[in-house]
Amino acid sequence: MNTIKKVNNEEEIKSILKKMIDTAYEQIKGEEVLLCMECCDVDLFVAAESYPELEEAIKKNYELDEYGEVIDHESYIQLMRELDEYFVELHRQSGYYDYFPAGIYELDGKEEETETDILAPKGVFYAPFEEALKK
Repeated sequence: MNTIKKVNNEEEIKSILKKMIDTAYEQIKGEEVLLCMECCDVDLFVAAESYPELEEAIKKNYELDEYGEVIDHESYIQLMRELDEYFVELHRQSGYYDYFPAGIYELDGKEEETETDILAPKGVFYAPFEEALKK
């Protein structure tokens, strides 16, 4: 986890992120799902809405106002962006997904191109296209 801001509870945050990935994978395991990396299909800002414990863990690194909100909102957003990059990388490294980088793939004897990186549950697709189901 590489962030500009030094966090005091890095292991706690990592643990929550890994839990989020485990849970998400269990929900789509074996499904015919393609996750676009540039289309917010894997997005910490969206996923965090279902994990208040992540927000609380991150807030431990900031001074809060009387309502429990982070005072330095800019720094908070910057940290969330950096954690989002780490979150995406954790998905790739989890072993749960096949990773298809942007590029040209052979699909039914023809070359097809994807301009975005794609993740899919491991073993379901041979290329990053809906028609590319493994049989």
